[in-house]
Amino acid sequence: MFRKSIRYFSLEKFFKKLIIFLFLIQASCGCVTNQVGVYNGGLSLDLSGDGDVDSIRLFTSPSVLNLDNKPGVDGFTAKIYALDQDMPKPIKVNKGEIEFLLYESTIDGDPLQIWKFNSKKLKKHMLTTQIGVVYDFRLLWDPANAPKRKAAILAQYRSVDGKLIKAVPVVLPITK
Repeated sequence: MFRKSIRYFSLEKFFKKLIIFLFLIQASCGCVTNQVGVYNGGLSLDLSGDGDVDSIRLFTSPSVLNLDNKPGVDGFTAKIYALDQDMPKPIKVNKGEIEFLLYESTIDGDPLQIWKFNSKKLKKHMLTTQIGVVYDFRLLWDPANAPKRKAAILAQYRSVDGKLIKAVPVVLPITK
């Protein structure tokens, strides 16, 4: 019985040391990225850097919002992720422009309003996160062109050579 308890105690000590060792190895491994992919003396993998935009993803607020603190809804928030199929994370838009088109209920006919952001304007909306580059917007519409029932929003990327890449549209309900 004495030998069993010594053997059990030794195994318990061994597994505790093994777990601590594995934890230390795991904690010391990993990738480090800097904010803009510029080498600054540390480790850097520019996984959210330059590339060609293959697709974009649009994420909006769950409904239209009151952004000007006056009665009534007047806009929405949106996030855009630009993707290159050869890059593991969303990338920067260095050329071209992002456009948002606002429609009444469905994406057809003429838009009620269009917002355009060229690569220079996009820099003001760019954030670098752990999952890559995101463009964050607060978009207010003109009250004269406000949607009445539903706000249908289309985001698209227009490259300098005219190639048009559209995100999946979003339709937001308007509650009064």
